[in-house]
Amino acid sequence: MCLIREGHGGRRRVPCCLARWLPALIILGALVWSYHVMVYQICMKRVSDYLTKGLLLFFYHWLLLMFLWTWFRCIFVAPVRIPEQWKLSAEDVDRLRRNDGAEGAARVLSFAARNLPIATCTSDGLVRYCKTCWLIKPDRAHHCRTCHMCVLKMDHHCPWIVNCVHFHNFKYFMLFLFYAELYCFYLLCVMVYDLYLICDFELTHLKDQHSWNVLQYLVCILFNIFTLIMYIVSLIHVSRNRTTMESAYHTYFFAGGKSNSGFNLGCFANLRELYGDKWYLWPLPIFSSRGDGLSFPIAHDRLRKVRVDKQEKDNAPNRAQIYKENVSRILGIHQPPFNDE
Repeated sequence: MCLIREGHGGRRRVPCCLARWLPALIILGALVWSYHVMVYQICMKRVSDYLTKGLLLFFYHWLLLMFLWTWFRCIFVAPVRIPEQWKLSAEDVDRLRRNDGAEGAARVLSFAARNLPIATCTSDGLVRYCKTCWLIKPDRAHHCRTCHMCVLKMDHHCPWIVNCVHFHNFKYFMLFLFYAELYCFYLLCVMVYDLYLICDFELTHLKDQHSWNVLQYLVCILFNIFTLIMYIVSLIHVSRNRTTMESAYHTYFFAGGKSNSGFNLGCFANLRELYGDKWYLWPLPIFSSRGDGLSFPIAHDRLRKVRVDKQEKDNAPNRAQIYKENVSRILGIHQPPFNDE
């Protein structure tokens, strides 16, 4: 179900509020269900020892607090607008709209980006820009059609947080997945304990009235598998300093060409880039990431290897390489000539 909204770019479909928030409502429903199971069904009705009951409830509410804290930070930290100096002037927009070809666009874009810290380009060797926002895209920035803006270090638009995963909430998203998995795993462990209280692990002693408990165990296992897969995949991307966008689509560099490891500084350095230098802030949803989201350290050694391997395959420069050579020269990005090394 969508609404039609009029804008400068014509009509566009906008998801209605209920459809946008439906995944978040599903999470809230799962939390209410799990709270009922944990607090009422297990702790209040079956656990008789007060010390055991107190410890179970203490750790459960601590995990619930951390889960909600990280989730709300993911939802309510909106993408930051890209600064004005990245926007194209009205004259440059008019020149690009006239469509003077790739060479004309290369001249306009390279001049507009001459003082901006960019290292990535299009597959044709041109400066990346957005035809909707009419701005030069910073490295790793992409336009989100749901948020209707260009987003710094965009990973993906996540329906579970009703927001983009971007530079300013990336750490919160990783902690959200981490605490979601801890929460589900803790609940599963308590459910195993509940099974012990019900039948002492003798499944033959289960009665018909326990069929609902068995269904709850299966649902909890499915939630564990889902959150674990999401967290492991995201952690692998972070350890390689790749976003989901960069894993799905190749990144092109002025100095190095196509590479999926141009930002890969090494596993520990990649983690520090996201979580920051203060280790005691790593488990907390407090912003501590390095940088400003507009530029990022480049793994020059990896790009140099990609460039050398590519030149060994083909020493003749193509049209895209010529564009990149010319644009790189204007932007002051130094790289060896095509037949060097």
